[in-house]
Amino acid sequence: MILNHPSVTASNIWGRRELNGHLRRKGAVEKQHIKLWLSSVAVLERLLRSGIAVFTQATHEDIERILKVFVSSPGHIKASRILADHHCLIVSGPPGVGKTTLAQFLAAEYSDKGWRVIALRSIDEGFEEFEGEEPKIFFFDDFLGATKLDPTSLTGRDNRTVAFMSMVRKAKNRRFILTTRSYLLQAAREISEALEHKIVEISEMVLDLKIYSRELKARILYNHLYHSRIDPASIQALLKGDMVRRIVDHRNYMPRIIMRMTDELSQRDVAPDAYPKVFMQTLEKPEQIWDKSFRQHISPKAQILLYCMHYIERGEFFSRGIRIAKLQAFYDRAVVEFGEVKRQQLRAVTFEESLRELESSFVVIDDDDVVDFINPSLEDYLNSAASDPNVVLTLAACAPTIQTAISLWEKVDPKTSDTDRARIASAILKAFFDGLVEGRMPLHEIAIFFGELLVRVDNAGYVKRLRKEDFSERFWLDEVSLPALVDSLSNGHFSRLPYARAYARYLRLRIFKFISDDPEQALELEELGALASNLNSSRVAMCDEFFKKYDQAAEVTVDALKPDRISDEEYPHQILKGWVDEIERIVSLTTTPMITRKASELRERLASFQSDEDSIMQQWENERSREAAEDHYPAGRGASSRRFSSTDIMAMFSSLKQAN
Repeated sequence: MILNHPSVTASNIWGRRELNGHLRRKGAVEKQHIKLWLSSVAVLERLLRSGIAVFTQATHEDIERILKVFVSSPGHIKASRILADHHCLIVSGPPGVGKTTLAQFLAAEYSDKGWRVIALRSIDEGFEEFEGEEPKIFFFDDFLGATKLDPTSLTGRDNRTVAFMSMVRKAKNRRFILTTRSYLLQAAREISEALEHKIVEISEMVLDLKIYSRELKARILYNHLYHSRIDPASIQALLKGDMVRRIVDHRNYMPRIIMRMTDELSQRDVAPDAYPKVFMQTLEKPEQIWDKSFRQHISPKAQILLYCMHYIERGEFFSRGIRIAKLQAFYDRAVVEFGEVKRQQLRAVTFEESLRELESSFVVIDDDDVVDFINPSLEDYLNSAASDPNVVLTLAACAPTIQTAISLWEKVDPKTSDTDRARIASAILKAFFDGLVEGRMPLHEIAIFFGELLVRVDNAGYVKRLRKEDFSERFWLDEVSLPALVDSLSNGHFSRLPYARAYARYLRLRIFKFISDDPEQALELEELGALASNLNSSRVAMCDEFFKKYDQAAEVTVDALKPDRISDEEYPHQILKGWVDEIERIVSLTTTPMITRKASELRERLASFQSDEDSIMQQWENERSREAAEDHYPAGRGASSRRFSSTDIMAMFSSLKQAN
């Protein structure tokens, strides 16, 4: 025997079977070390088939590496507990903190237990895939995305998300993980009452850098270096002197930077002796993660495609990515306008070549012909890289739809000069009048947009063309949303435009006719509630006859509400809560006795559903109190962090140095 000791006998030597058997009895140890439980084939293949690869890169190796470098933390423990207890988990936090990696690791854990992982691009896909006997875990990465957050975009979609979470919470074999940047979730909550729901509150876990102790930061860096394929000489250069400690303790440390700086493809052109310096420069200026790749590694045509992706409108709320056909229409115009291709030389493959150049390094493409940024940090970088006024001016002349023109205008850098803003506004108006911009929108949205452009350009000729030419096919009327526009035309920002007050009187008449045309026809409860809110928040004065007609319409609509006809499958709590909320908006404009009685009746019915929600909240508060007592998150990490000294860091990385 090699050990040459009397205690070493065949019966005392463990092989693979004995070791695996012992690990199965030590579940906590096995779970913390992914290489002990992650199947090299089965789990990874299930993740790939689920579409989860769309959120990283579509290769077996990339997912494997992401899971291997994961370091368990108090955030992982807390997230696992929330997901197990409430079946839903929202991981929020700043960009680059590791939300997607945590969510992917949790999905991998469930996948290893036989659950089917389903990656969602929209909440509707969740409803479509919900039925069935097999256990399913749904994963919606960056679910608020870069979508414009406004009341119009949020209408209906936020309620469906909460309804889906309610379904998941009641099902034993369903789980739902969402990730989002915390500032987007907060902005959405300020607009949407549905996203203030208790289910959302008890499911949220904020992941920020406070959760990462010094030891955790060091382990994350160690794992990334250990599994990296970059030149070993670069790693050795990084291990010299005090560089590792400086990285771990840097104020801008975040997992995304560590991942990027240990990626072989991203660092291929960096000489080993320059690697430590480049690493520190990236920490000093995190936006530089993408700068070199964008400016030096891709062609001007590919850069133009990323510009187009940044400025194009994204579609519905809670939807990911951009339809390739829509993006190509924008790109084909832009690549000519930038002078990269002459119009007569433009080929269908020009777009395909640029898209292929960016695939897997800057963008990802799914099976439904949807393209998206490979990482939210790229779009954060483009906020600066694509803000040059000349770039925006060129793209303004190329917007294929009204929606994209609006998206572009809203993303103009606030620091842009008034002169450049006027040039950009004029380019959009010219393209519209030349018939190059397609699409239809509600009048109040398109009118406010064009009003801003007209005020910025200050050219009466454009106003005359709007009055002279027939653009009625480009919009439809949504009367309940008109008060803000009427207010702006009568008293506000657009009142100095020619004919503004005359048009305001016409729109006020349309609001009156909307209420009074057919008093026997019940209007939608949401329409009456929205109209009441919009009138109360504006300075629009309506006549006494209007309020009489409004009272009549509200009575007909509210009287038609029948709580007894709501089935359990329709989520009665959500429906009743919606009814009560709308009636409370209506009573701000009318106080008829029948509506007041109906409101009281609905509140009583709603209260009967409240006990279940209160119980959930109490359970949540108990969990939080228990975690604080156990010092799990994040209070108890301070002492451990102080104990993990610079000497400990050196000892940890000495093994990596020996391995290299």
